[in-house]
Amino acid sequence: MYKAIILSLVMPLMIVSLLYSQWTFYKSYIEERLSKVQSYVAVLLTFCLYQFFIIEFCRSTIDGLYYQYSMAILNFYLSNYMREKYLGHVMLVLAPLFDNFFLYTINDIPAAAMFNFAWEGALLIIVCEIFIRIEALPLIYRCTLEFLIVNQIPPLVYFVLPGKYHAMSATYFTFASIIDVTLGTLLMFAVANVYVNFLTKQYEELRMARYDGSHDGLTNLLNYDSFHNHMNELSQKSSKHQIICILDIDDFKKLNDTYGHLEGNDVLVYFTKRLFAEVKAHFGELASVYRFGGEEFCVSVHGVTVEDCLEMTDKLAEELRTKDYVTATGDKITVTFSGGIALGCDKKDIKTVLREAPIKHSITVNDIKRGV
Repeated sequence: MYKAIILSLVMPLMIVSLLYSQWTFYKSYIEERLSKVQSYVAVLLTFCLYQFFIIEFCRSTIDGLYYQYSMAILNFYLSNYMREKYLGHVMLVLAPLFDNFFLYTINDIPAAAMFNFAWEGALLIIVCEIFIRIEALPLIYRCTLEFLIVNQIPPLVYFVLPGKYHAMSATYFTFASIIDVTLGTLLMFAVANVYVNFLTKQYEELRMARYDGSHDGLTNLLNYDSFHNHMNELSQKSSKHQIICILDIDDFKKLNDTYGHLEGNDVLVYFTKRLFAEVKAHFGELASVYRFGGEEFCVSVHGVTVEDCLEMTDKLAEELRTKDYVTATGDKITVTFSGGIALGCDKKDIKTVLREAPIKHSITVNDIKRGV
């Protein structure tokens, strides 16, 4: 009865609780403070610690090894939810590797048996990848079926092997224990489904909070706080090939006074769409676009020349000149802008470069007032 309670109730709830603590710690603390590689290492170390705890708990309470793949499978599915699929794959291989190494160190298996992790890890990945693609079944049913299959195959394989493997399998994996593990699996994934839904919602809320904190609410461009962080990063390294381009919409206050702030907001969105499109068309992922507030915008781009930036602003000015903004009352307005470009200098404070942007390379072109 004691073993049945451990297998069907205690361990399933314990494993899901470990899973929840692992991902909560990762998303709320580790991911924000460490680099991608460092955060992955921290998660994998935590995973190994939990694997050790599961193995020791099994050995000390029921003298067996059960649910040794459950953390890996649950992590795989949760990794897919969190868009960290490769991390899930690593855990699927790491679980049997860690388990077999641990059993070898305590003389439960011979050295040759350590290499069982290869086929066990391959089995886990294959089964997980197959079941995650069966979209006809709800995810919780796919997880449950998959875990039942994976958890029962090793005992069946060991049953047909001679010697110590057969004796171990016959002792640990009785009919009663298989029933207990099946019931525990159903409970585990029922509770895990609730946790996954909660974690997904929590992750989405956290993602939205971060987005709101780093983006301008009107234009969805990166905001001044993001720009400030960007400048701090650049000040820690050479900014020799960094170009800062500051742009201001001309006569924006007059436009606001004439047509009202709502129309002014629409002009900002109109300008933003065209600025963002031109920047991405010319520089792709090399550039970031920011709104400081009001009518002031900034483009930070790496690895291009001043001439490239001038070409981009020429295209933007031409686009704005040929496609007037139309107000709610039907008036046509040609939106123009002025600004400046500063080229980052090695060993020079990037903030100083930013202050010089309105005067370096500043020119005015014809009646469209494109000053860059």
